[in-house]
Amino acid sequence: MSLQEAVPVHAPTVAADASIKDLLAVVQRNADMLSGAVGGPLVVGTLTPQRNAMTLAAKDVQSSFFGIYRQVFARGFTGAWRGGSITCVAAMPQFTAIGPVYLWCDNKFNSPAVAMLGAAAFESVFTFSAQRRNAQIQYNATVPASQQVPHHSVYRVAGAGFVPHVLRNSFAQMGIRLFAPYSYQVVSVLPGVRSMNERSKLLVSDLTSSVVASTLSMPFNHVFSWAACTPELDKMSYLQRATAMSSWLVNNYRQQGIRLLGRDLAVRISYTAALYTGYRSVERFMVDLSKGAN
Repeated sequence: MSLQEAVPVHAPTVAADASIKDLLAVVQRNADMLSGAVGGPLVVGTLTPQRNAMTLAAKDVQSSFFGIYRQVFARGFTGAWRGGSITCVAAMPQFTAIGPVYLWCDNKFNSPAVAMLGAAAFESVFTFSAQRRNAQIQYNATVPASQQVPHHSVYRVAGAGFVPHVLRNSFAQMGIRLFAPYSYQVVSVLPGVRSMNERSKLLVSDLTSSVVASTLSMPFNHVFSWAACTPELDKMSYLQRATAMSSWLVNNYRQQGIRLLGRDLAVRISYTAALYTGYRSVERFMVDLSKGAN
């Protein structure tokens, strides 16, 4: 075979290698963006049943933890994912905020607290309407037609529960952004964990930190979920809304006690800890992948 005939045989391989290098270069430049675009919808879509459970828990003070999940799956396995499609679309800008927007704010203001609040506000602008509508769809699926609430417009970026939504997002980010480095130091010296590989240690530290962040963010998420399915709040002034939300939250736990608090914390942790731990794993994977372009 002549040299001229051999060249075309290897040409596609060379072109493929070049394409892979180009792709890795794009990944390297946009690792944070791709983490949000890929990891956000993936974890948000997967955890739709847990998000629906949080909605029902806000309106049902009698059911147990497992009773709430029985309601979520009452219409079959696929029915537990009702309302999830719109939140998957909103998850792209949501998790872009958690990454690049947070980092930009942190560099600009040199304050993690300001960065988390800025990222949380950006996140809420894009996700409030979708998550409120998702909550209403799930709630309406469990009550008679006479008790169903109207769906929030996807074009309306704010409403009753917006401020708790921003505060919820701020506290939820604390796990992977503030607490994880400290929990890693603790996890690394625990018996049975020291023998784990580095990726497993990071996973455990992220999960541990996210459990703490889930606990801190639970009251704000609970208020948001309740407000999403309480249309009477939309007719109130801001002060009246704040008073009604505070009274509802305090009276709920004053009347029901530690049993209800424990259930609501368990429901919140089952979603948020898995959400942020899963996203952080995808984020690390994308960053590691980007290093292949070097």
